Amino acid sequence: MRNVIVFSLIISIFSFSSTTWAASCERCYEKIADDKKFCEACKLNISRNLSEMKAKEEQITNTIKSSRESYKNALTELIQFYLDIGYQLRLQKARNELKALNNVPQLKYLLAKEDVAEIRPTKNIEEANVLFQDGKNYKNMLNLTTSRKSKLSYAVARFKKILDNYPESDKADDAAYELADIYESYHFKDYEGSASYYVKCYKLNPNTGRPAQYMAARVYDKYLHNYTEAIRNYEMALKTCKDEELLKIANERLEELRKQ
Repeated sequence: MRNVIVFSLIISIFSFSSTTWAASCERCYEKIADDKKFCEACKLNISRNLSEMKAKEEQITNTIKSSRESYKNALTELIQFYLDIGYQLRLQKARNELKALNNVPQLKYLLAKEDVAEIRPTKNIEEANVLFQDGKNYKNMLNLTTSRKSKLSYAVARFKKILDNYPESDKADDAAYELADIYESYHFKDYEGSASYYVKCYKLNPNTGRPAQYMAARVYDKYLHNYTEAIRNYEMALKTCKDEELLKIANERLEELRKQ
């Protein structure tokens, strides 16, 4: 009889535990009664001013986004520095780090409707206009008082300043395209940098009038031999490029690459 009572007591305790404490807090996963949604600590947190919590979350996530961009910009600047002084070993290290950074998934913590709008190059900003014209003048300058590469370096500095300081300018995507063109030139032959700026051009402005997708595909194809990226960009070019001659070349080259 005593054994029956003990066994019944054990069953009762087990049943109480499994039914009363079977649930988990929806926020922290602490064990709670199954008729509850949150533990006491989380209920206290939820009772705080929700607007203040949301503002704090947006502030932190915006800081993360800004830090990501600053990191990329610093690496890009370092790459340009090593390129200018001809330090090939460290140039490659910096490029490898930038490539690895670009491959790291950058999670969005806010929902799409909560996230701040992406910056688009749509504003007419006088300072950016002046920088762009200066850059074009340096790029096209042909006198012999200084070397051609020096003039192009001055142009690079102007175009980069637009991207760094005025990303919302309607000259931003054009500046990225000009940078890509300079890096592809005989004086730089920085094909990875060139491809990245062609890509940046059409990412900044998907409706850009420049044949950025085609040019990116061409650099990936001809110089970097990255045929996966070449195919991807050629395919995009077929949907966006308005130059009939470039479209013909893209189509022909795509067929060749797909057969390989």
